[in-house]
Amino acid sequence: MVEQAEEPIADVLCVEEAHGEVYFLVINYYRNDPAHAAGYLFERAAGTDEAARNILATNDTLRTLWCSPSGSLWLTSTTGLVWTTANVPWPQDVTEPDLEFDTPEGNLVWRHGALPRQAHDDLAPNATSIWGFDDGDVYVGSFGGVVYHWDGKSWSQYFSGLAGSIGAVRGRARNDVYAVGYNSTILHFDGSSWKIVADPDGEGTNDILTGVAPTDSGDVFISGKSRGGRLLRGSSGGFSVVGRYGVPLIGVVHQEGRLIFAATTSGVVELTAAGLVTLRDDLIPWSVSQGKGRLYFTETPGKPAYSEFNLSTGTWRRLSY
Repeated sequence: MVEQAEEPIADVLCVEEAHGEVYFLVINYYRNDPAHAAGYLFERAAGTDEAARNILATNDTLRTLWCSPSGSLWLTSTTGLVWTTANVPWPQDVTEPDLEFDTPEGNLVWRHGALPRQAHDDLAPNATSIWGFDDGDVYVGSFGGVVYHWDGKSWSQYFSGLAGSIGAVRGRARNDVYAVGYNSTILHFDGSSWKIVADPDGEGTNDILTGVAPTDSGDVFISGKSRGGRLLRGSSGGFSVVGRYGVPLIGVVHQEGRLIFAATTSGVVELTAAGLVTLRDDLIPWSVSQGKGRLYFTETPGKPAYSEFNLSTGTWRRLSY
């Protein structure tokens, strides 16, 4: 009997909408070798189910995605590379051992460069999050707890000593940026320096903080996964616990006055005046991101699709490539 070859697994890791386009990041890997995944970036017009275009294909294990206000694309990988279509002053002839990449569709010009090694342990960073204000003001978080900053000319880095993997970076203004992650890590940048912000439940709480959602009133919400599903609210001056909801809050968005969470096996939930309401219980989301009147949810690993939620109509669509 001839043994059939193992089929690769495909995951959609993250989705971003910008300038009328939806971009989504896919990795392909074999079950026994997830560390060597191939990365693909696709795009399609927002609000449509047209066939997606493959605008980057590489054997680098891509991890996170961000779209800048100018329309440039930024990607990170587990190998410590950063990819971008922005016109950054990086050499275009950079080569990495065994690195391969192609642009099957779209004719985009990509640049890639390696983040500096982590100063505190001299290891190459495993990039876990990326976000910024523009192509000259970009933040990258690492699994080793380092926050990198691109200022348009060079990379700098900050390590708090907490050694908590940075799962999300978001800001309200250039002097009001937050990075959160494991070990109840809450870091705040005031435009000149970073500081550690205490967990409201005290030292040793050790929550996995997963998302940051700015509000119009000047503070932010922070979602938590591992300590009873906590939701925090506050600012650099301190945070309080809004509630403990008994579900793993793995991502949070605050849009059109609504507070909506990705909650893994508990589905998609919303915090209302009446309490926590389930919007979907047949979906296991692993991330949530914002679009124009829409939210996007990635799904359980092994399902190469994402779900789109229309905030005004309450309708859902499941999309793949």
